[in-house]
Amino acid sequence: MREIRALIDGVWHGRLDETAAVRRALASARGFHGQVTADGASGFKAEPGRYHLYASYACPWAHRTIIYRKLKRLEHVVGMSVLHPRWATPDGWRFGDGDLATVDHVAGRRFLHEVYRAARPDYTGRVTVPVLWDRGADTIVNNDSSEIMRMLNSAFDEWGDATVDFYPSAKRADIDALNAWLIPTVCSGVYRAGFATSQDEYDRAAVALFAALDELERRLSRQPYLSGERLTESDWHLFATLCRFDAVYHGALRCNRRRLVDYPALSAYARRVHDAPGVAATVKLDHVKRHYYDAIGEIDPTIVPLGPAVDYTTIASDSMHDGNDPFLAEVLDFHRGLERWLKGDVTDRDAALARLTDALAEDFVVVHPDGKRDGKTGVLRNFAAAFGEKPARYRLEIRDVTLRRFDAGFCLVTYVESHPGEAGRTRISTALLRRHPTSGLVEWLSLQETRLADDAMRHGRGDSTSPAVAWTPLSCSIPR
Repeated sequence: MREIRALIDGVWHGRLDETAAVRRALASARGFHGQVTADGASGFKAEPGRYHLYASYACPWAHRTIIYRKLKRLEHVVGMSVLHPRWATPDGWRFGDGDLATVDHVAGRRFLHEVYRAARPDYTGRVTVPVLWDRGADTIVNNDSSEIMRMLNSAFDEWGDATVDFYPSAKRADIDALNAWLIPTVCSGVYRAGFATSQDEYDRAAVALFAALDELERRLSRQPYLSGERLTESDWHLFATLCRFDAVYHGALRCNRRRLVDYPALSAYARRVHDAPGVAATVKLDHVKRHYYDAIGEIDPTIVPLGPAVDYTTIASDSMHDGNDPFLAEVLDFHRGLERWLKGDVTDRDAALARLTDALAEDFVVVHPDGKRDGKTGVLRNFAAAFGEKPARYRLEIRDVTLRRFDAGFCLVTYVESHPGEAGRTRISTALLRRHPTSGLVEWLSLQETRLADDAMRHGRGDSTSPAVAWTPLSCSIPR
């Protein structure tokens, strides 16, 4: 039976058996949901020096509030104490006085559970970060990261940077809808997988997590941020998860089907957000790794992880190593989407069609192996008619990608496209792409397809219907 740490009726339990009764007690626990407002109508008026943030650089939920405090320029307005990342001790989160933690700047307490008890002597629940403390009322205002983020976003604008707004009124409905999917599936999904108590529970969580990452990869291959051209609240929810993914979630929590670096668009996005002014200073992976590998004992050792998805039968060519290249990312994402469409494995047909429509230039032309030409209208018509025509086992592979860049944002991409199990469907494709001068997005200008007989591909020779090729075992399937 797994041991947990929690307060029950104000009594701290550092090694508590997670029985059904304990789970019920914790499920019914009341957190702290007070609201700091500029006018004080809520009972908590925004004032400089009155509020204090208890946080940890190790925890993604607390990390989000640290980012807001930094980017809203509130360091001189809202104080902060940092908990030690090593928390798998009978006392849980603790303060310190060194490189990894600070003292409790409010009352000199040693442990975070003492802060909770000071606010509510009979408190029942887990003791978590972040916590927003009111020095004036000597109590916890809020311990919900999403709610604290929104308070920091606007309540203290009189003293912080009011020009920074991650929850703009025009985008709020979209942000709320995106968060409702993103937070439980991805941000909490890594924990649902890592701390699953059965193989079935783990499998469901891990499959849902990587399906969501696939969807995010498609979304972020078309736009710089989750809601378009600017950073919003949703990006901070996602970033705090992504920046920990390869360091700890992939290994410690067994979210190991793929790594973040296996997603070109997501990787580029994470670096773009990380490089925003002020963000890098909040990312402390030494804290993160000490924290997660300290708690590794909570992982059920009987659960078999989903991944990694590794194909040792192929060797990646040099041109595949630059996972950040926008032209390479577009080619792989485009064909990954095509495969899903042909299998009928898409959640939103309109969005998938829109993705194709946006990718093709208005004067796009494809030359098929038989010499027939299609413009953008014909391609869209054929694409719509082909929905779901392939079986679930269908697979589309891209191999031997080479890129040749030209001035003015053009790129010539050549690759081998094959359909394992379908004879006569292997072809060399040469695509001309460009980065659009206005939108900056990559779009397809033309595509020339030349069929190769599968026998020629296997034996490295041509035949009467295909040109001779020098075939080398350098290949890379579309990342899965």
